[in-house]
Order: sequence, then C-alpha cells, then structure tokens
Amino acid sequence: MDKALQGLKKGPRMALGRGLSALVSSAPAVPVTSPQVVENTAVSAPVEVLSSGVSYVDVARISGNPEQPRHDFPESEITELSESIKALGVLQPILVRPWAGGYQIIAGERRFRAAIRAGLFQVPVMIKELNDRDTFEVALVENVQRLNLNPLEEAKGYQRLMDEFNLSANEVAEKVGKDRATVANLVRVLKLPQVIQEMLKEGKLSVGHAKAILTVKEPAAQENLANKVIEENLSVRALEAIVSREVVIESSKKVKSQRGAGEIAAYPELEERLRNALGTKVSVKKTKQGGTIELHYFSDSELDRLVDILNVARV
Repeated sequence: MDKALQGLKKGPRMALGRGLSALVSSAPAVPVTSPQVVENTAVSAPVEVLSSGVSYVDVARISGNPEQPRHDFPESEITELSESIKALGVLQPILVRPWAGGYQIIAGERRFRAAIRAGLFQVPVMIKELNDRDTFEVALVENVQRLNLNPLEEAKGYQRLMDEFNLSANEVAEKVGKDRATVANLVRVLKLPQVIQEMLKEGKLSVGHAKAILTVKEPAAQENLANKVIEENLSVRALEAIVSREVVIESSKKVKSQRGAGEIAAYPELEERLRNALGTKVSVKKTKQGGTIELHYFSDSELDRLVDILNVARV
C-alpha cells in the first residue's frame, strides 16, 4: 500500500486530516482549450500517467460513490465552480480508485460534477488502491477539512465509522483531527427527532442549539424548543437559559417524589441556590461528620457544561 496511507492502518497514528495533502497533491490546471478537452467518442482514450502522478481520464469512465459522506451538492456551488473551471481549469486532481473496469471517486465529486458542467470530457485524477474503509475515511476527512458537510452528514459519517468499522469516538477523533468531545457530541444529534435533524441539515438550527435541546429528554418538548428557536431567532445562550430552567423544574419534581414523607432536604435553600446557579439537579446530604453535595448531569454535553462552570479540566 502507498506509504502515505500507512497511517490508516497502524497506531499510534497521525490524524489523516493532517496527511491528506500526501494523497491529493496539486496538479497543473486543465484549461478548456487544452488537448484534454476533446470530442466525446465511444472509445476511451488510454490513461496517461504524468511524472507528477496525475492521470487524465475520460469522465465516462468515472463514477460517483453512493457511500460517500456528502450527499447534498447545491446547484449554486456546482454552477459557480464550473464557471471557475471554464476560466482556470481543474486546479486539483480528483482522487479515484479502480472500480468495475473504470474508476470510482474517493474525493472530489463536486469538482467532477462541475467539470462536466463546464464541458470537459477528461479530468485530472490521482489513482489510489484503497479498500472500502480507507475510501470512506479519506472521503470523510477531505469533506471535513473543506467544511463541505452539513452537521448531519458529518455526524452520520462519524457514526458509520463507529458502527461499521468498530471505531471508538477517540479513534474517529484521531482520524479527522478533532477532539473526542466534539465527535461524541455531534454524533448525539442523531438521537434527535427527524424533524429537528432536518432543521439542522437545512441550517435553521446550529449544532450548539441541538446540543442544548438534547438536555431535554421528551421528544415533544425538544420539537417545541426547536420551533421556538426558529420563530424567535434565539441564540444558543438564550436557549441554554431556557433549557436550564426546564431541567431545574423537572429535577425539583423528581426530588420531591423520590423523598419519603418524613425525609426532607438538609439545606433546602442551599440546594435551590445551587440548582439556580448550576442549572441542574443538586442534592445536599448531611451526615454525622459533614456531608456530601451531589451534582447530577443528564448527558455528556451537560457534564461538559458543568465542568466548564466549575473551571475544572475534564480528562
């Protein structure tokens, strides 16, 4: 296997995102007036490999990858890029792998679509022998680096690496060059109702909004909060304040129902003050030699929030 891909297989590994340039090197632009823009014929031209490792391949021999993480390609993006290609050519080769007698795109489908729109019949490619796992990893990293994915696509990409390839959140974070909490929190948005996921996909909600909504467990309440964010154009901070009040109210109800008739809080006023300050359930229990203070959290993001408030580094 190519030396540039050894990091995909062995640990400890450098994040693939930092080594992607080793896979996709820059190549000379392919202007529309070059010999690579030829009349489309039934016979494919032979693949010529240049000294840079870049080949020129008929677009008819290249197919997209239905398993790639990105699925949304806005028409405006394709049109804008095709105009650039008409003027300057394809400035970066498309990464492909041998597939079904032709080639399958690993990274660069937007460039490929725009090149066809611009009228090119051949495009510059770099050919790599990659298996399905490596292909998906490279495609995911390339899209994450370029900020091409919407939050839902990115979350599904991370989830697929975990489910199909048995990777932990730490391992996924290593590959894409992000911290574990970012990956774990983003994957959690897939637990939201489908209608909220669509709002996130369409950009009506941010990931910050989604994380705040996740602290509320009832799906109907989650949808109400999402609609409130859109209707009132609420910031993440404003939503967090609303959610914190909801959590405190629910926590207080549970505490009252869980305590027996003869059991009362040792310091009810102190508990209430701590709940209001921290925005979560707090229990203060008195013992013969002091006592304990319990802070409750309801999700990983809630724990991260409490750690930030207490100004303590989370290991």
